[in-house]
Amino acid sequence: MGVKLVFVTEGEAPKVKANTMNKRNAMRYGATKKPVPSRPGRSYFKSVLKECLRMLDCLGVPWVQAAGEAEAMCAYLNAKGYVDGCITNDGDVFLYGAQTVYRNFTMNVKDPHVDCYEASVIKDKLGLDRESLVALAILLGCDYVPKGLPGIGREIALKFIRSLNGESVLHRFYQWRKQFDDPTVPPKSAKKTAHCSVCCHPGSAKEHQRKGCSLCASDRYCEPHDYDYCCPCEWHKAEQDKKNNPLEYSLQTKARKREGFPYHEVIQEFLVNKDKLSKVIRWVRPSLPCFQNFALEWMDWPKHYACEKIMVLLTYYDMQERKAGRQHDGQLQATRILKTRIRNGAPCYEIEWVKPGSYVFPDDHPADAPLLTIEEEFLFTAAYPDIVELFRKDKMEAELLKQKSKSGRCLHNTLYCTLLYVSQLIYELHPNISLHSLTDQPYSSLIMSCLEWLLEFFQVVHQFIRLIAQASFSCILFM
Repeated sequence: MGVKLVFVTEGEAPKVKANTMNKRNAMRYGATKKPVPSRPGRSYFKSVLKECLRMLDCLGVPWVQAAGEAEAMCAYLNAKGYVDGCITNDGDVFLYGAQTVYRNFTMNVKDPHVDCYEASVIKDKLGLDRESLVALAILLGCDYVPKGLPGIGREIALKFIRSLNGESVLHRFYQWRKQFDDPTVPPKSAKKTAHCSVCCHPGSAKEHQRKGCSLCASDRYCEPHDYDYCCPCEWHKAEQDKKNNPLEYSLQTKARKREGFPYHEVIQEFLVNKDKLSKVIRWVRPSLPCFQNFALEWMDWPKHYACEKIMVLLTYYDMQERKAGRQHDGQLQATRILKTRIRNGAPCYEIEWVKPGSYVFPDDHPADAPLLTIEEEFLFTAAYPDIVELFRKDKMEAELLKQKSKSGRCLHNTLYCTLLYVSQLIYELHPNISLHSLTDQPYSSLIMSCLEWLLEFFQVVHQFIRLIAQASFSCILFM
């Protein structure tokens, strides 16, 4: 398939992820009495990661260091067109701006599969753009907001986002925040105050009679209103909002109870890019000696076992290079094709190679045994067309020789049976001649003996000419 991988490594963990990482560490390693840092480190993880990067260098696979979360760098590479997609099961990658994501990736030989998701399809079918996905994460919860809003599920959150008819959900969240911070705007859950029975405004009728009503703009008394009049006080406004848009009212009431909502730092983490590509992504040829030493140091693999494992990468890389027209003496040299094979349903060749200088065979490997691998027919043909052409030519010549040999044996058997039949006729005419003396002679002598007797008794056996012709003897008679 020609897929080329680029690995992305984690950087410094964001501050907004501190609580989540501390809880994960407590679940894995138990609680600790030490003070919890505001920015948790990844010291052990970084030490392991360093060795993983060393292995990737040995294999010639490129890697990129992220400034923060690896998903953010993956999304950046995908959005900028450096890569075609991201392989990850973390849905946050869409919030960082990824366009194509492959999830549930498995290389099981019996059931290989992968699920592909595209941001454009999510937009068309669900009506969710990047900002809407960030808002969805805030409502439902994510790594940076573990709990989300209480009692809010996926269906309610999607219903609220669609009810805005394209208006920015994050902008609506910030409007809520502005109302929460405004001291002049009472909470929507405030209790209803006493209202005048005459003008329906806050206050009592007696109070309005003595001091007047500010909403009626009177110094004394107040003005009566119609039955369907709605008081403009904050409590009635809240009740009207609750009646007109009960879903938003419910979400806004729950959001007010969440400190820090709508979590500006979380929104900035997702929407503001901090990554940049500092080096050119380039695949290089795997290093056999480097991988041998690494595998022996960290996995206790014998050198011959490491050679077997990396050989498939070496052949693949060199064949891809030759297919692209880049050839040089340092590449593996194929000697010949031994035979055709089928592997995982794909046509392949069994190839004999010239052993590289650093390649090591196991101790029980025969001294004269060649280095063999099985390669896909399509790729090998594109990389080594001359060797494939020679193999096909030899195979065709062998088929022709086999068919010729088979037809020759058929003609030999026909002639021999015919001569034996003629010998039997001669013996019946002349019992004094021994049939055994004829058939025991070599093939060429047998032919000469038969011809001599036929000439001598030509007239006698004239009546058998028609029978001899039917037995294919006529071809010998006129040779």
